[in-house]
Amino acid sequence: MKNFTAEYAAVLSTRIEREMFSLPKGEYLQMAKGLPELASKNLVLRFGRKYFDELTTTGIQEVEVLALLLEMEDEQLKEWRQAIVKIRARDTKARSG
Repeated sequence: MKNFTAEYAAVLSTRIEREMFSLPKGEYLQMAKGLPELASKNLVLRFGRKYFDELTTTGIQEVEVLALLLEMEDEQLKEWRQAIVKIRARDTKARSG
């Protein structure tokens, strides 16, 4: 397993800042604070423990990381729902046409 050095954490932190990450919105932060331990473990497992560990080593608090993961999960769910709507519309059009 890779050892997290201060230099690696700094590089990762700047990479995260350049990417889409920003501090989580208030609603997601509240959801993360109220998340039961089992639900938070499941959330971390869905995204990967390594990803969680990398974010926490950059100095972001665990609750903020959980909030980010909740926000990302919501975004992925929205994208999935939009894709399903398109597929169903295409399927309906193919059946009627």
